[in-house]
Amino acid sequence: MTRVYYIDVSRTAINGKRRQKLHHAYDGEKIIKIRKLTRLRNANEIYIDTLFPEVYNEILELLKRGVKVYVLKDTRMLKKLRLENGLRKSDENDVLMLSKIPRECFRELTVRDVELKIAVRPLVNRYEWIVEKRKMLKQWKSRGYDYGFGESIRAMEADRKKIEREIVRMINRSIYKDVYRRVCNELQMRGSVEIAILVMELPLTSGVDKLKAYLGFTPTKNNRQYNHRLRRHLESIALNIYIRSYKKGANIPKEFIETIQNTQSKSTALQKLQLKILKILRRTWVEVNKKPVTNLLADEQ
Repeated sequence: MTRVYYIDVSRTAINGKRRQKLHHAYDGEKIIKIRKLTRLRNANEIYIDTLFPEVYNEILELLKRGVKVYVLKDTRMLKKLRLENGLRKSDENDVLMLSKIPRECFRELTVRDVELKIAVRPLVNRYEWIVEKRKMLKQWKSRGYDYGFGESIRAMEADRKKIEREIVRMINRSIYKDVYRRVCNELQMRGSVEIAILVMELPLTSGVDKLKAYLGFTPTKNNRQYNHRLRRHLESIALNIYIRSYKKGANIPKEFIETIQNTQSKSTALQKLQLKILKILRRTWVEVNKKPVTNLLADEQ
């Protein structure tokens, strides 16, 4: 007999800072709370609402066991179902609504898919470390504290470019390539490693409001906890566009130019650019991963 579980996934269930919120799993009869997805040893199929980097290894272990794992294509369906059923927002209600969504609204995950995400992580970690330390050495050097940093900075820059090329190569050979290429094209940023990282690691199956909370644009949510690391990548893209906008002949989308010109404060302009980029990432994900024909979710206005 096939044992099916529906799971509202928490990214803080393991090693969560300050507050750990467990995963909520529903088997069609009862809801249980679990710290690790791999605890479901009798599962044959698992349906999850979203895929966070924090659960990659658990998902991979399940797939290698032969468990089929499916991720919801668009989490707005949960909100629509809650409203239709007059339910408040809660993990328990979300996992119950998840069980009511048709199978065709989920995407099946593969070992290759998850292994790619795991393989990219060490490269991303090294890239982020180099960017941070290189920036620090350049600041020290500019302030007169130069202890032969020039050679180290050049070596770090060469390593950074090599890692960038490898990350971009990997995404261009993955299932994320269409989203990545379309976003790069729209933002006029060819071969951007920052876009690659966001496409692979942001939970783009979530709606814009959840993504904004995930990246800290709505500080009243999540007790002011958000993904600082991915927010920095988004900030980097916005800053790149902002700087290029002042260069003669720069190829930048008109809406970005208008935002920069109509905003007096640089910090406010950068935040507006980040929100526009986030919406482009989400919209492109939805367009590439076209929703099946269903009356559960009408297109966003």
